[in-house]
Amino acid sequence: MLAMERRHFLTSAFALPAAAQTSAPVNDVVIERAATGETHKGRVLALITPHLDDGPFFACGTVAKLLKEGYEGYFIRTSNDEKDSYDLTFGETVAANERDTGEFLKACGLKQAFDLGYRNHRMDDVARTEIRARLIFLFRLLKVDTVFSYDPWGHYEENPDHYVTAQAVEAACWMSGGHLDMPEHFAAGLKPHSVTEKYYFARGPQLVNRVVDIGPTRETKLACLRSCRTMMAHFIRDLNASLAEKSLRLPTFSGDETAAIHEFASVALENRDRILGRKHGLDYAEEFHYIGPDRSLDEYVAQHAVRI
Repeated sequence: MLAMERRHFLTSAFALPAAAQTSAPVNDVVIERAATGETHKGRVLALITPHLDDGPFFACGTVAKLLKEGYEGYFIRTSNDEKDSYDLTFGETVAANERDTGEFLKACGLKQAFDLGYRNHRMDDVARTEIRARLIFLFRLLKVDTVFSYDPWGHYEENPDHYVTAQAVEAACWMSGGHLDMPEHFAAGLKPHSVTEKYYFARGPQLVNRVVDIGPTRETKLACLRSCRTMMAHFIRDLNASLAEKSLRLPTFSGDETAAIHEFASVALENRDRILGRKHGLDYAEEFHYIGPDRSLDEYVAQHAVRI
């Protein structure tokens, strides 16, 4: 099953992505470009994914951009990634990916990681309410303003870890601002805190309304991909095995593992983010369904609010 999932990714990442074929028209898309200075100083983002490599593949160019603009960032991983290696045991795989997580934080510039530790590919066994409660606690503790995660409405998602995490994230973003949800948090000194921005990404068809220029953070994204050594090696060895079945071999993905990982990351970025960028007149881009703050009452408040 895992090999099938890997091969599915390779056929999409190394060709025109499915999301690129089903995005909204260019006229309906906002292009987000790099800002000057620390325009987001004081704001907090959280990258929330079930697996270590999800963010590096789909969002870390944008995360790096926002960190450069003043955000403080955290990584929340919901699964233990026990099944993401080529030939290690479950325990060895968990330990290897945990070490890689430390390297990922350094490469991306994120401050800290929180591992929820649910079993890889088994998250549909877990009550959504439990995951949601843990996320609400972290959103209030860290005062998260912006999240990056899988799209809870992404179509044709096969991996239960992805859609379970996405659904829990969306509900927690809404509930964390409620004063009657998890009131025991307030006895510990926490306060309601609403998550006001969401950048959702997907592996399949998605309603895209935000495209981010990641040309200036391309090298950071490459470093993030390369930091996921255990997972990148898994991709490469799966690919090599599938090619060998056809009596084929890629010399660039054979031999030295570090060199192969560097090449794989470059090819993945060129064949996904460069293609997405071309659609929108950019060198490299990431696509999202973006949900911003509710501004529906801003005008009314500006006209009628008085100081107290």
